[in-house]
Parts: sequence; structure tokens; C-alpha cells
Amino acid sequence: MRRKLTIILGSDGMNSEQTINIKSWFQGPTDSGQGGWTAHRFVRAISEPVTVAVKRPIPLEVDLTITAAEHGWHLIDPREPDQPFMVATTWTPDYAKTDPVSLADAADARTRFPLHDDHPVPVCFSCGANADSMQVHSGPLPDGRWATDWTVPEWAVDADGNVDEGALWAAIDCAQGWYVGNAGGRRHAVTVQLAVEVITPIEAQTSYSLVTWNGTYPETWDGRKRGAGGAVFASDGTCVARSSSFWIAI
Repeated sequence: MRRKLTIILGSDGMNSEQTINIKSWFQGPTDSGQGGWTAHRFVRAISEPVTVAVKRPIPLEVDLTITAAEHGWHLIDPREPDQPFMVATTWTPDYAKTDPVSLADAADARTRFPLHDDHPVPVCFSCGANADSMQVHSGPLPDGRWATDWTVPEWAVDADGNVDEGALWAAIDCAQGWYVGNAGGRRHAVTVQLAVEVITPIEAQTSYSLVTWNGTYPETWDGRKRGAGGAVFASDGTCVARSSSFWIAI
């Protein structure tokens, strides 16, 4: 499986951390790192907006190294330097806009989450079937968009009250996946491109509305291809993050 994730990072300079290790809890597909979470760990060491192509499933509990390459950056296992797991290159983002959705309406949409016995990623820490996942379980709104309420989990907040934005990136990735895979008919799909920009820092012990729709793309499938937009709204209607993604049906 090949996935491509586009992540936007602030220009606060190179992070000193050049090795990442995705713990087993942060899996998406079974025995593989969740896309949004893993990409966040990768790009927070890069000082400019990038697009990240995922070349192969991300191993868990393995020290992976970030290295500079001719046209960007690679995420590799040092024992296999010629087989990168992720390749990051610079990219200029573009996002669609949508109207805010209240927390009450987003929570109501979640009651219509299409829970299936054959959940495509049942162990995903973000949208999985386990009771201790982040429960990113989007459902349809009357206007055709999809939404869910989402509360920043306690484990994503450090001792100083700072929120790990990787949790948000994972959540909006999964929220768009449920829209793409279910709106207008159910199809299993994988991300081939995802862009996320955090506009305003998210806050601990706070709930947000995750809203997804077709974004800049047509509303229906084009063969095996489909796109989606995403937006994260605070309770006052302020957009605190936005996203764009592209998907391929399996």
C-alpha cells in the first residue's frame, strides 16, 4: 500500500530531534504507524511546508532517522537507507472553505456513524473500534457534509498544558477517510495525499467539530479517485485548522 500525506509545518526552525519511533499504540492499519501521526513526527523536524509521500507501511517500535536528500528529506531505517518509508518535498498548500458546524450538530452527526462489522482499520488509535481509541467516528449532516465532535485526549497534553498537534492531525485524517469511504456509497480507500494546517493552537480539555466534505474536488468518485476537504472548528465557530486530502479506492 502506498499513501501520500501533505503536512504543513510552521517556520520555527529545525527541530533537534532527528530520530522518531512510532510506538505500538499509535497504529492505524494493523502493525503500521497511523498516517497523520507518523507524518507529524516526521515533518516537525523540517522548517518549511512539505508534501510527504509514504512509500511503504511505517514500522512500529523502530528507530527511524530523518536525513536530507537531494530534493527534500527521507525517513529511513539506517539499516536500509535506500528504502525510505517517507519522502518529504516542499509544497504550496491550497484549501477550500466551509461554514462552521456547532458542537451539538457535530455530536448529532456522530450518532449516524456507519459502524460496520468489517471496520477497515479496527485497531486504529484514532478511529478504531476499540473503546479507548479517540473515537473519530464521523457521520453525515443533512447538507451532505460529514462531522463528528472530538475532544482533545488527556494523553495528548503535557505537564505545561501544551497539546500534541499530532493527535489533531491523526483525527482529521481519519475524519476525511470516513467521509470519502461512505458518503454516496461505501468503498474502502487509502489516503494518497493529505494536507493539514493548524491555524490556531488547539487547547487542552476542549472539544472541537471536525467537518469533512468534498473540498476542492468533485462530490463523487472519479473511477477509483476521490478528494476531500476538512476543517476543525472551535465552539465559537472559529476555524482552528484546515485540511485537504486525496484518496484511492482499494
